[in-house]
Amino acid sequence: MTNVPDIDWFRALLTASVETEERNPAPLLKWRARARARVRFESELVGLNELDGWKAEERTGNIVHRSGQFFAVEGLRTTAHGLREVNYWDQPILTQKEGGVLALVCKRDGPVVLFLLQAKAEPGNIGTLQFTPTIQCTWSNLKRAHKGRKPPLADVILGKTPGRLVYAAEHNEEGGRFWRKTNSNRIILLDGDDEDLDYDPDHFVWASLSQIKALALIDNVLSPFVKTIIAPL
Repeated sequence: MTNVPDIDWFRALLTASVETEERNPAPLLKWRARARARVRFESELVGLNELDGWKAEERTGNIVHRSGQFFAVEGLRTTAHGLREVNYWDQPILTQKEGGVLALVCKRDGPVVLFLLQAKAEPGNIGTLQFTPTIQCTWSNLKRAHKGRKPPLADVILGKTPGRLVYAAEHNEEGGRFWRKTNSNRIILLDGDDEDLDYDPDHFVWASLSQIKALALIDNVLSPFVKTIIAPL
């Protein structure tokens, strides 16, 4: 992968793309509806003491995973010195040794630039499936700390798929809930078409930037992470 970001060059491609690309989000919404009808994904709130693989540390009470990976829930004490609504408070906060990776993979289809969105199920989603970045995971996921499968299309991030990094930036996760966590936001343009990508078309769909911007105006269908990645475009 060519690792010298060139956002201005990529913006020029997008300017040409917008002249002929699809703008209507309706095909994507229909595709999502079909995907939602296929999936089985249930979540429910349970007691922390019922969770498999998670425990409260005896000394601190912190909630941690038995692998030592992923996030933990720790205690935080803040003194604001007049900068906030109150000067002093305690709260739990999420901590994580490693940040996340949020990447949009894109390709050129003639003059049109298309982005690969994932329809991802998360436990807290309204409507189960949201359009998310192509790759949305932590470095722990990439290392398979959970002993499960690698995230879909992980080889793109690992540099095993020919492509060009056109945008990269570190973004602070929401600081009221996460302790100094950053996500690596990336846009990767494939060198050719998508024939070398191993993905399930039932869970991934190509969309133009105009369509993605249209999705951003609809409630609860587009992940905030996608909005953050495309913001500089």
